[in-house]
Order: sequence, then C-alpha cells, then structure tokens
Amino acid sequence: MRSESRTSKDAKPKSCVRFERHVEDRLIGRRNILLGLWAGAQLGLREERCAIYALQIMVAGMMSRGLDDVVDRIAHDFAERGISVTRGQILVQLSKVHRLVWLTDEQ
Repeated sequence: MRSESRTSKDAKPKSCVRFERHVEDRLIGRRNILLGLWAGAQLGLREERCAIYALQIMVAGMMSRGLDDVVDRIAHDFAERGISVTRGQILVQLSKVHRLVWLTDEQ
C-alpha cells in the first residue's frame, strides 16, 4: 500500500503532462523556424521566401517527432542547390538554435 500511495503521489496530473507537452511542442516549433531561417539564408532565399521556407521546415518537424525529417529536408535542399553542408553541420546549427530557444523562452 505504501508504494501505491508514493507512485500516485509522484505521478503528474494529466493536465500537467498536457501543458508540458504543449510547451515542448511550442519550443520545438520555434527551434525549427529558426533553423529554417538559417537554412533559407544559406540557400540564398530572399526575405519573404526565406520566411515561407522556415514555415515549411517547421511543418516538416510537426509531421514527425524526431529530427530526421527536418534535417533530411534541409540536407536535400542544400544538395539540390549544390551547397556543401553536411548533415553534421546542420545538426550543429540545430543544437545552437535549440539552446538559444530554450534559454530565451519566457514561459
């Protein structure tokens, strides 16, 4: 009985889990937009087209929970344009943007 009360006491209410998931999704969306803006600049896109591209990258990230769709899309677009940026370099930029978004979040 003791362990039951501890686990129920330690368990988060569903509303907290949903809220945390919402915050995480919002931050990942912001991260992907910033990564898309960086990638768009590397592709030489003009301001409006760069913003549209960043939104497309954000949507690619929303379609799956992992990083692969976003990174693969950017790597493909770079390769199509003959831009020599490796997957590793894209991941480094993603990591930089990820830290920036989490550090500057004003929940």
